[in-house]
Amino acid sequence: MTIRQFIFCDICNPQAVRSIEFRRAPRKDERTGRRISDGRAWFEGDLKVAIDQGWTLTISGQHICPSCKHNIV
Repeated sequence: MTIRQFIFCDICNPQAVRSIEFRRAPRKDERTGRRISDGRAWFEGDLKVAIDQGWTLTISGQHICPSCKHNIV
């Protein structure tokens, strides 16, 4: 059994909702559908890896996703 770790953005996803992306039905002449999401940011993995991918951990302990970090600055 493995332990999975999730990090949620405290700005755009304060309720820690993990909504998996899903495929929309393909359009005419498309082989695969487009991936869609509700835009709530979460990361599956270690905090160090998340930080390496652009996430921020504030002094107060908040996790901020790259998108929200970009909008703040």
